[in-house]
Amino acid sequence: MIETLQDIRETVIAMLCAELACTESDLTDGQVHISVRQPDSHENPAHRLFDPHPGKIGIASLGIGGIVCVDEPHLLWAEEVFAPKPRTTRDELFMPDRMGKMADLVRPEGLMLYGPFPRFAVSHSTVTHVEAPDGYSVRVVGQEGADSIGQRAQWHNAIYKDPTMTARPTMIAAIAERDGEIVGVCGASADSPFMWQLGIDVAPEHQGRGIAPALTSAVAEAVLDEGKLPYYGTSASNIPSMRTALAAGFKPTWVEVLSRPIDD
Repeated sequence: MIETLQDIRETVIAMLCAELACTESDLTDGQVHISVRQPDSHENPAHRLFDPHPGKIGIASLGIGGIVCVDEPHLLWAEEVFAPKPRTTRDELFMPDRMGKMADLVRPEGLMLYGPFPRFAVSHSTVTHVEAPDGYSVRVVGQEGADSIGQRAQWHNAIYKDPTMTARPTMIAAIAERDGEIVGVCGASADSPFMWQLGIDVAPEHQGRGIAPALTSAVAEAVLDEGKLPYYGTSASNIPSMRTALAAGFKPTWVEVLSRPIDD
């Protein structure tokens, strides 16, 4: 169960250690560390179910130091870029100059750099219940109800377009309606056995009315009741999305940079 901020911290640290081949002390000692990605890392159940691919680079910080994880062939490169003297600081990890060098490195391998992404998480002790605004209703459905939601292109952040996709299925969804019409959806995908990620879409003409926090709150509460950690990611420039997370009681928890195939 995710009851406290400490439960959040332990779950996130376990995930980052699995994905970035590091130890808890590497994440918490205030230093910047470089690690080598393990080929069998996806066998660890704490690892999120993102497809593995060659040339992966990952960077993450809990706000106190950070980790740079690369494949073995990129280790010397990473040491040159991220471990100069004096040693790189947490803030310098995510500076445009270093991000540009990373992007140049992975592009020939058919990969694109994504991030930095601020990530938010919530526990039973911090979640804030937000009622639907006047004139709207919010209902929560399970996996079958999520799969049956139509107009998937409109709700692409909340619900996978392909309901047959089994790697990270949408397990729970909250649906906002007005006069019988769906105006917003928030879904939670099973990114791992321990962490479910929220995604949300609200129809443009209904944005700014408090629908997003109500949806996010409803899904977070349902995910917590399942004993999973709800987490929420957004881009560094999406201030409205961050406000939504904060309104539902989510706390800033970590920042990460990922590489993904260009065709994804």
